[in-house]
Amino acid sequence: MKAAAVLLLALALSGGAAAAGLVAEPARAPAAVRDARIAEMLAQRAGSPVIVNFWAPWCEPCRDEMPALQRLADRWRPRGVTVVTVVVSERGGTAGKFLWDAGVTLPLLRDPEQAVARAWGVQALPTTLILDRRHRVVARARGAIDWDAAPIDAHLQKLLQ
Repeated sequence: MKAAAVLLLALALSGGAAAAGLVAEPARAPAAVRDARIAEMLAQRAGSPVIVNFWAPWCEPCRDEMPALQRLADRWRPRGVTVVTVVVSERGGTAGKFLWDAGVTLPLLRDPEQAVARAWGVQALPTTLILDRRHRVVARARGAIDWDAAPIDAHLQKLLQ
């Protein structure tokens, strides 16, 4: 059974976003951003929520999740939310080609040494961090999420008020 199907089943049985792996956290600032490109991306989006997805092109659940992340970005863009992808441990520049082939137009930042991923506590791929308007981490999703599920939007609505 595909990961997305398992997550949908978990959502159906539990009725909540937490069962799908999206877990609220006490609001806290992420570790200092030493990567200039990521710091610049956050600065350009000052005052707006940001969803940051850490992934790798060799990670099948990461690839499976990308179309739903694109749809999430399209739904939430009018509310000022930006979805950004951070590719870690990329070899050979395959991330950009994968996104192009998949029709995904999300911003792509590179973290080849996993410095940002480690600093932000990413221990598995994919991992998605939900940052509020002050760019504090307010939720974390470990593993692939069905970003199209209604409970996810409801949970995001509460987190990003």
